[in-house]
Amino acid sequence: MTRYWLTPILGYSPLVLGSERIHCTPLADLEAFRLIASRKHPRLLPLFKSGLLLSDDEDVCGSELVELDLSELEDIVFNGDPYHLSHCAEAFLDRLLTRQETWELVSSISEIDWDDQDHDVKWKQQWLRWLEAGFDVIMLREDGY
Repeated sequence: MTRYWLTPILGYSPLVLGSERIHCTPLADLEAFRLIASRKHPRLLPLFKSGLLLSDDEDVCGSELVELDLSELEDIVFNGDPYHLSHCAEAFLDRLLTRQETWELVSSISEIDWDDQDHDVKWKQQWLRWLEAGFDVIMLREDGY
């Protein structure tokens, strides 16, 4: 089973994924949420496989030695102990929209766009809170759960 996590990025040097990650269920609501975001801009809510964040070797994305568990209730820090950030993840992060661009696009989504889905509205509100706090936001896909 695959899990999806709306995830704040608390810092970049080193990369820190915030503990307030939101496990996005049900899947139908998530699909609607992502569709609305992609209509505003194709890179508004970028998706990345969590397993590719890690690296055992600078030329390889993914790790056979360490697994990432996004359900942990703490920040995840990629400082080399134990998590090394992959070059694929670095390239992904380099392509994020600016926080200001993201905030403007997310703010422009009306409540009507969300079809009154309670999850969607809560996810949007949290996304805006993270942006206002100075954090970027990504969607991570965790396979195998």
